[in-house]
Amino acid sequence: MAWQEGTEEGDVKAQLLAEAFQKEGLDAGYWLPKVTQLLGIKCREALQNMEYKDYLKLECEVRHPWEKKALQKLLKITDDKASEELQNQNSEKMKQRQEVAKQALKDLTEMLNSQSQDAVREKAEILWKAMEIPKEFWPAPKKPLAGMLEGMQKQLEQQELSAGKRENIPDTEVLRRASGGLALQGIYRSSRPEDVLAKREQLLRVPEGFQLSGPEQGSLLERKEFSSSAAESTFTKSMEQLGFSMSVSAKASFWGINLGVGVDHSSSSQSQDTYQSHSEQSYFCTTMYQYIPLASCSFQRHQLLLSDVALQELQDMEQFLSFTQGEDTPPLLDRCERFFSRFGSHVNQGPLHFGGIFWWKASTKGFRDVQREEMKRQMCGALNNLVRNSYGGFLENAVEFLDVSISGSKASVLGRAGDSSHSTIQLSVINTGGPPDTASLPQWKTGLVSDNTTWCVIDRGFELIPVWDVILCNHRGDFKSVGQMSRALRDAYKELTDQSIATVFGKEIEIAVQEARDFMGTVKAWEVTVDEKKLLILMELKDHLNAKTRSPSVWINVCLSDKALQDFLVNTVRSCQESPPENTSSIKVMLRSLLDPHIYSVKDFPETSFIMQWIFKTEHPLPRSSKVSELGELIKTLQQMKEHIHAIEPALHREVYERTAKDIADDMQGKFPDFQGNRANLEVSILRYLAEQENFEYFKCYLMRPKEFFHKFIALQVQNYCSDESRRLEKFLDSSLNHLYRNILSALSLSTQIVKDRNDREDKVCLWLDEFCRELSEVISLPRSDLKGIEHQEVTDIEFLSSVMADNLAALRDRLKKEFSDADMSSFSRQPHTILAEHFSGCWEQCPFCGAVCTNPMWNHSGHHEVLFHHPRALMGTMWEKTDHLSIDICSNLVATKLKFRFDNGKWIRYKRYRDAGHPFSTWKIHSDSSMQAYWKWFVCHFRTQLEGLYNGKFQGKGEIPEAWRRITKQEALSELDKH
Repeated sequence: MAWQEGTEEGDVKAQLLAEAFQKEGLDAGYWLPKVTQLLGIKCREALQNMEYKDYLKLECEVRHPWEKKALQKLLKITDDKASEELQNQNSEKMKQRQEVAKQALKDLTEMLNSQSQDAVREKAEILWKAMEIPKEFWPAPKKPLAGMLEGMQKQLEQQELSAGKRENIPDTEVLRRASGGLALQGIYRSSRPEDVLAKREQLLRVPEGFQLSGPEQGSLLERKEFSSSAAESTFTKSMEQLGFSMSVSAKASFWGINLGVGVDHSSSSQSQDTYQSHSEQSYFCTTMYQYIPLASCSFQRHQLLLSDVALQELQDMEQFLSFTQGEDTPPLLDRCERFFSRFGSHVNQGPLHFGGIFWWKASTKGFRDVQREEMKRQMCGALNNLVRNSYGGFLENAVEFLDVSISGSKASVLGRAGDSSHSTIQLSVINTGGPPDTASLPQWKTGLVSDNTTWCVIDRGFELIPVWDVILCNHRGDFKSVGQMSRALRDAYKELTDQSIATVFGKEIEIAVQEARDFMGTVKAWEVTVDEKKLLILMELKDHLNAKTRSPSVWINVCLSDKALQDFLVNTVRSCQESPPENTSSIKVMLRSLLDPHIYSVKDFPETSFIMQWIFKTEHPLPRSSKVSELGELIKTLQQMKEHIHAIEPALHREVYERTAKDIADDMQGKFPDFQGNRANLEVSILRYLAEQENFEYFKCYLMRPKEFFHKFIALQVQNYCSDESRRLEKFLDSSLNHLYRNILSALSLSTQIVKDRNDREDKVCLWLDEFCRELSEVISLPRSDLKGIEHQEVTDIEFLSSVMADNLAALRDRLKKEFSDADMSSFSRQPHTILAEHFSGCWEQCPFCGAVCTNPMWNHSGHHEVLFHHPRALMGTMWEKTDHLSIDICSNLVATKLKFRFDNGKWIRYKRYRDAGHPFSTWKIHSDSSMQAYWKWFVCHFRTQLEGLYNGKFQGKGEIPEAWRRITKQEALSELDKH
């Protein structure tokens, strides 16, 4: 009973939610599943908690332009309201902190002479927290507080005064103005810092209905150091152009970008020319910055539209391309390079953050190396004093060895680094965003929060989309051949930069980096022993990371750059050097797979040469067998063994394709909604596809041979999925091959370990072959008889046998990899679409009246055949007796009438007694129902001429098409399909 009540309550909530959508004119049958799946909404009350970023997820699903406005109204999303609400939230938080600070200051004043020092200190700390003063800058416990109260009071009054000066512009204007429209500019992604950090022209339009959301990041205070002005300058430019995320993390290296910022991390925000005047021989800078994000946004892929100027440039380029077909490519390459230099090659999808950064900097030059540590100590004290001064004069606590006098935002301090040398420490306060030329952090921050005209772009995120993907997705109608234009840009970019052409997905990189770092933590605990299992685990990790990010960057920059893994690899090689060479062949194969060629891209791997020289040092020992004593005999034996080992190739080849076919089917079923439901859901997708194609021959195949068309449709989807420009099929095949290769190596290693010490057996090769085939049976289907020739060779040294096997397996893998680069769908003996189609098996019997397919999911089911919706009988060419008038009636309506039909033996029988006609009529159960899908009404009207020609009939007389049918649009027909 409790379950029933819960169900009823859920039905009520669903009904109320449906009514909310219907009130705005939205189709509840279509939108309710969408909001549940995308946003997890199950009741009307949840709608009031939705934000603009939630609306964007739904915007991708709209079918008509007016639905955007209806959704915005339903979710109460308006341009002005969103912007104003965001600023109100920021101002309200600041106001609350100010109220807490004022009350704490009042309490502190009253407590000063009447309470214990501990109670006073506790109240003072509440005040400093409310004023957002970092703990490291709080006054010392023994410092008297009485003299600070007046300064604190003035500071709070100034903040209140600044908060009253509010200015608010729409979000779209913030996007256009912040940092000169930086968020809409492109990035030229290359390995050259000057390309990445240069300013570009506007590449993107302002997205329709754009709105900001609250920040996804929190405020933070960072301290960084630089030992050269070049490093400081590059970092400064990076913060200005790329933003916080890229500048302070290793993510730039995953873009293939080397910023060359030799820093402990950060910098300030002045012009590059200033820094280049410093001496590179003796320079040091320490800086702190307060990073304050106030709003954020992420561009959805469907929102990425090129600016008019950028689009026109590409259209002109396409015209130029049409004139130069078949000619040399340099002129086109030059045009593409000019476009990338002007607009960039990639756009930032985000998340972007808007707000400001408050900088403090202390720098000096011209000191001797022996003075460096003393100068660093003095600069640290000077910078701390500068920061205290920015929070309010009441915190100033001059460092004993410095004479600091600060006015405005710049100052000079004479530091004493020994008796014979004086070096000047330059101090400065710099603002990125917020009120300009303000040395007071609280006053600057209040102005920043109150006035969004002062916001800057302080972070551009790390998710890049290439221009060629943007035009392919969102500008198909703007080019004569969008595919050709996309390929031209992609190929030119690859030739100009030698960079990966794949989309850089930030979140996937983030996850992969964290997985890699977590795993490197376990590597630290590994014992220094030669362990093939650990090498196999590393091979699996490498393949996983490369597949996830479509790049070896994480493997190179996180794993191979990790000191613990480097030590493990070095110690593995050193341990192997102490073992007989024949025992280490499989280790070499595994290490080569792990390291070559990626180890050469690692910036700091001192033992690279040592490891790689050992890996490539070939030293096949003579087998320890008295029967092989001559070199000629050895070569003959090796050649014969190689031929026997090649017996694995066809089995491995077959298994790779079988595994890949299943992987493709599983992957598509997980990603494509069309393949996640039952056959009825798939049929809706097919009907939608047919309507979009408007190809009568396709319809004919669907109506006459539905099972065949289902298979063709699935095969087409698989073909499109695997043959796109990302070379997905090749990646699937490589992944399967790598998996099987690792398992075969494991079987080789295990069988060798088991047998090599069996001194009780003379027939070790025979025993080894038994073990190897047993282990191999878990990987591929390979009869022992295919390898039995090995046991007839004059080889008794198991380690030698294992060594030859490992080398030949590596060569076999490399050969197959090359083959896969040219593979296509015809290479599969069992096609992926066949596996997918098996999920949608069932009954394929067609209604003897209209041809509609039975919807029972069981092939040989008991009971009668049934279908939810029958078709007009004209689809099967049925005409009224003694006329050429095609019948537009449906059998589910006819079975309720007194009309008759004539079947094959020429007899007439009433429709309502259709089962009396015998097989196949007797196997069907047709429910009386006069309703007909709008889809087939639209189809009859749209393809009237083709149907009349196919059946040599006319839609006249009793078959006259009703006027109401003619008014049905394709979109209305498709909308009704989605309801069922």
